Amino acid sequence: MSTITKKELEELLDSNISDICDQGFHNDRLNHCAHFVSHTLDYNFGYVCGNQAGKSGEGANIRVQEIFARCNKVGHWDDRPKALTQCLVFITKKGNVNVSKKIMSNVPRKHIGIFTDGFIYHYSNGRDKVVKQTPAQFSKHYTGTGYALFYGSL
Repeated sequence: MSTITKKELEELLDSNISDICDQGFHNDRLNHCAHFVSHTLDYNFGYVCGNQAGKSGEGANIRVQEIFARCNKVGHWDDRPKALTQCLVFITKKGNVNVSKKIMSNVPRKHIGIFTDGFIYHYSNGRDKVVKQTPAQFSKHYTGTGYALFYGSL
């Protein structure tokens, strides 16, 4: 799995998914967080945007739970090794994740971003663009109780 530089992520800020995806899967009413991460990191496994767009099945993964399962190591955000300065970050309800088995349930309320140099870069479905937040800001992605952050190695 790929890595990306802070400079490359900064260049993607404010981009709409139509600027990122070459498969025509751009509907702003749909979630694109995993789609953004997968195009950015060249994750072309599992169910990809080309499948969703009715094309040949090429493109980037669009499912958060499939990316979580492919990470070499996952865990609770607070347990993230200090040396892991770049990784994936996920948010969902605690009960949706089994860390020891690397399983995340396929539920509507889950989100993913790329953590690097103290910030999380992710696709804001509400604003239809790539944004940058601190982990504290990202942890408030969903309102309500029971949500938690998890990390996954790239």
